Amino acid sequence: MEKLVDTSKSIYDKIVNKMTKHLDRLSFKKVIDAGSGKTSASLALKYFPNANVDAIIFPGDNRKKNPLENAIGSNRLDVIEVDICTTCFRRKYDFCFVHLTLGEAQKFGNSFENLFHQLMDIRADYFLIIDIFEDPCVHFRYVEQYLKEKGYKILKRKKFKNPNPEHYPKVKHDKYKLEFDSKHYVAYLIKRIIQE
Repeated sequence: MEKLVDTSKSIYDKIVNKMTKHLDRLSFKKVIDAGSGKTSASLALKYFPNANVDAIIFPGDNRKKNPLENAIGSNRLDVIEVDICTTCFRRKYDFCFVHLTLGEAQKFGNSFENLFHQLMDIRADYFLIIDIFEDPCVHFRYVEQYLKEKGYKILKRKKFKNPNPEHYPKVKHDKYKLEFDSKHYVAYLIKRIIQE
């Protein structure tokens, strides 16, 4: 029996359900959780019950690895430690889940643009991107322009109010003033139109 984190009262659960309910979730066999954590891995396992899930974490990121290994038990979950920005994923996936990953690019010495490009190079049919609307490191106009130019279709874009806003304290990081309150989330359901 699988052991998952209870996400039923989480805003993320509501977002994933609302954004993917029109997909044939039972038909998906291979899912990648790019920038995984215990919540996103649990959501991927819950909403895609017939899929094997590759949970991608940055090498040595114990704040994610330890909770993944201790809070979740599933023979469908494979935790993989790689840097998304330097890895070419050869496997083809039905679905790519990107949960609160874009704003962490600089934390690991990467640029937002490079991380986003690498994520969109993952060979997946569908992508669900969820991130904090107020995060100054995430450039949503850039995301939308890139998707339009590169052969992806935004099936849904929706803004969700965060019922429990968090304050991110000021941290000096390059040109960004990283002090903000997470009052909203933005979610994109994306389909790859140009097939390989």
